[in-house]
Amino acid sequence: MNIDFIELELDWPPELSVYDLKKYILSHLIKFGDPLRWAITSLTAHSGITSQKISIEAVLIINENKEKDIINKLN
Repeated sequence: MNIDFIELELDWPPELSVYDLKKYILSHLIKFGDPLRWAITSLTAHSGITSQKISIEAVLIINENKEKDIINKLN
């Protein structure tokens, strides 16, 4: 097992309420490992586009099999 730091940019769909945002973020982070700590570091709204972009920084506990998957997904 390892601890790793990742940065993600996610689309925040307009139909997703702020109350469901935590579940939405965690559902994406769990694909890479077990979230130990995470934060929303920025929110970007584009004029004329209804969705927003959120930037996430996270520290994850990763088993060896998932570590290889993360490298492939982020590159």
